[in-house]
Amino acid sequence: MTAVKKVFIALSAILVWTAIPAASANAVSIGQSCAKTTLGTRVSSRINKKPIIVVCRIRAGRKQWIRAAVQTLVTTTTSTSTTSTTVPEPTINFTESVNEFKPNLRYIDVEGMQQRSYFLHIPASYQPDQAVPLLLAFHSRTTDGGEILRTSQFVAWAAAMNFIVASVNASNSAGISSWNAGECCAPATDTNEDDVLLTSAIIQAVETNYSIDSSRVWAVGHSNGGMMAYRLACDLSDKITAIAVVAGSLVDTSCSPTKQVSLLHIHGDLDPTVPIQGGGKLDTPNIYYSVLDYAKANSCNTSSSVNFTSEEQQFLWNCPSGNQVQLVNYLNESHAWIDGFSKDILRFLFAHPRK
Repeated sequence: MTAVKKVFIALSAILVWTAIPAASANAVSIGQSCAKTTLGTRVSSRINKKPIIVVCRIRAGRKQWIRAAVQTLVTTTTSTSTTSTTVPEPTINFTESVNEFKPNLRYIDVEGMQQRSYFLHIPASYQPDQAVPLLLAFHSRTTDGGEILRTSQFVAWAAAMNFIVASVNASNSAGISSWNAGECCAPATDTNEDDVLLTSAIIQAVETNYSIDSSRVWAVGHSNGGMMAYRLACDLSDKITAIAVVAGSLVDTSCSPTKQVSLLHIHGDLDPTVPIQGGGKLDTPNIYYSVLDYAKANSCNTSSSVNFTSEEQQFLWNCPSGNQVQLVNYLNESHAWIDGFSKDILRFLFAHPRK
């Protein structure tokens, strides 16, 4: 059998732009005014010593430099004794800008999608020469990225533990925000929102500007946001390394991660919205069996170790390379995110880097 060799080439910002003098390129930065520059002009710049392309666009009623479309090309080369074939994988084209009055609020335009946004929080302790974890937070249906930050207090935890937080805002239709996590939830499922592609673009945008530890890229979500975290573990396992879910469920019926992703699932036995036994208004699956299915998809042991007390039920599946899948069912809790969850989540995530 002939050997198959995969060569991955990441080429950022493969673009054709109008060239301008290097002195001008060095003077621009994201969010800076480009009032005297022709709209559409693209120049090279640098952020944290990394090269980027910026473009002059109108944002918030004024001309300013924003991140230009970034194209990441990944090719797979198959070699035989007589032939060599290169097949390009899909690219991500997007632009990004910063809110003029709220520097933590970022707008991202992914080609083929409506404009979306997210809140980005960088801890004061961040140093460009030190790679840090990235936590992506996904809020519950009908809320927004600010809500899960208030509930979880992830920004305060990030300041204490030195990681970056990107809290993503879901698509909004008729005043209802939601994530397309597979079989749930409307209206995002009705409009077939590509929230996986959006997340991939956000990860790429953050990695362009900041030094991210690729072994610690986490997705954490509540309710419908927890369902979205599951989908990312299933469909974006090349980038997501571990997830934590609060009161969510696995609704991605074709979950088949290419890399193993550790999971901590926290649930309330009294949850009426996403019942532990399944069903409810969202018709979600039985939580224990869906977590078991996820464990099997990650090549974990089919039998779990258990620990029952008067307050909680814990199930733990061990997986190859030190990965784990854990379900904690609190017998006296409902659907809410309560104090203590964030601490348990961060302890689990930090303990399970990708090896």
